[in-house]
Amino acid sequence: MQIGEDMQYLLLTIAIAFGGGYILHRFRVPGGMMLGNVIAVALLNINTTFVEIPGSFRFVAQCIAGAYIGMTVQKEDLKRLKHFIRPTATLLFGLFVTNLIVGFIIYFISPMDLLTSFLSAIPGGISDTPLIAADMGADATKVTVLQFVRLVSGIAVVPLLVGKKELENEPVEESVSLVEKRRPTFSRNLFIAVAVAFASGYLGKLAGVAAGTLLFAMISIGIRKITGLEVTVPIWFKRMAQLFSGAYIGSHFGYQDVIELKFLLLPAAVIVVINILACYIMGNTLSRFYGIPRSQAILSSSPAGASDMALIASDIGVSGSDVAMIQIFRLVGAVALFPQIFLLISKLVAS
Repeated sequence: MQIGEDMQYLLLTIAIAFGGGYILHRFRVPGGMMLGNVIAVALLNINTTFVEIPGSFRFVAQCIAGAYIGMTVQKEDLKRLKHFIRPTATLLFGLFVTNLIVGFIIYFISPMDLLTSFLSAIPGGISDTPLIAADMGADATKVTVLQFVRLVSGIAVVPLLVGKKELENEPVEESVSLVEKRRPTFSRNLFIAVAVAFASGYLGKLAGVAAGTLLFAMISIGIRKITGLEVTVPIWFKRMAQLFSGAYIGSHFGYQDVIELKFLLLPAAVIVVINILACYIMGNTLSRFYGIPRSQAILSSSPAGASDMALIASDIGVSGSDVAMIQIFRLVGAVALFPQIFLLISKLVAS
């Protein structure tokens, strides 16, 4: 009887999460699907006792999110990879320094712990960073809120930094990295990719590596894509990753978290101001030293996500493929390296 009731609550929680995400997505809110999932489940959790998310849900969410990130890597990207190694390495270094500065500032001006402060400003994705935060023992709810602020600031402000006179009058091309724009049906290779992601994610969990589930799933799918597994990411797969991640995170948002939200206003302002300033500086640096058009360099340095900035680039007349490529490799580097480094720093500071 108890099992049946728990299953009903789980289905109810997922349905509420989907409804919230769908509403914000329909209103074209940036990151609306993910944010709507979190808000809907959080409100349900605050006002009722119906929310039921088993512990294994996080493992499933991490595997799906890791698989999605890995699937965005395209074999064609390797042909031009050599042209982006140094710019991407420089960008990652600049983002790391920025993340380090913002993290310490947030830590000193708010009651948040150091690891949560670091992860709140990490240049990852709104879907994967909160999962990593939860896996490392940080406050995933606060990370989600501040990551959303980072995302919106990148989408709303960064395009304004690109002057109209600098826009290239080149044909708009579809980015090979924006695979979620296509709408394929179920395929055998997609099932293979998901199976590989879950198997690798389980190995990552057994390895005891921080965020190992997501990390192993992501790397394994990326390698399989590069070595010949032809699989296109369907849009529903991205939505499912957001749904599972959002439902899990929202289920950990309680009344006490509502009270503490007032402490996030100042950290949010710090994230916006410093990230936008860093984006402008890094964009000009990449343009000056590597010959990348300034408009592309600034959009590539944006605190928003790869898909978002590539679409915006195409909208304003800038080649979206190069922007997406740098953003994708930047995302993979940030997700794979930054959390591990910040976890180590946090432990060193605590000791």
